[in-house]
Amino acid sequence: MLQQLREIPCTPQFRLNAEIQRTVRRCWGNVPGAIAYLKEAIRTWKGIKSPEAVFVAACKEGRKPESAQVQSAVKDWFEWARRQRIVIAMSGKIVYTPDGEAVALAEMMRRFPVGE
Repeated sequence: MLQQLREIPCTPQFRLNAEIQRTVRRCWGNVPGAIAYLKEAIRTWKGIKSPEAVFVAACKEGRKPESAQVQSAVKDWFEWARRQRIVIAMSGKIVYTPDGEAVALAEMMRRFPVGE
């Protein structure tokens, strides 16, 4: 994991300081998501003054790249909707209602927000 951090191309150069090493030991389970979050931040943000600070915050808070967060939200919605018998299956971005109708996932999430 530390080698992956060393190899992240960013400016200023990523430094494996004592805080990084401590955070990696304490939050080991969050490290892969935090690395992916940092890579996405480097690719999409205008400028990062301290990639170390971005990584530490992501690791401590369990942040993941935006795409992973969206996938997690979709999974949570689908499980809720299935328990409510709103949908019975999902394939890609299409969900299927109990009567067999195929509907776009985004449309169903709009029609049936979690908890209502």
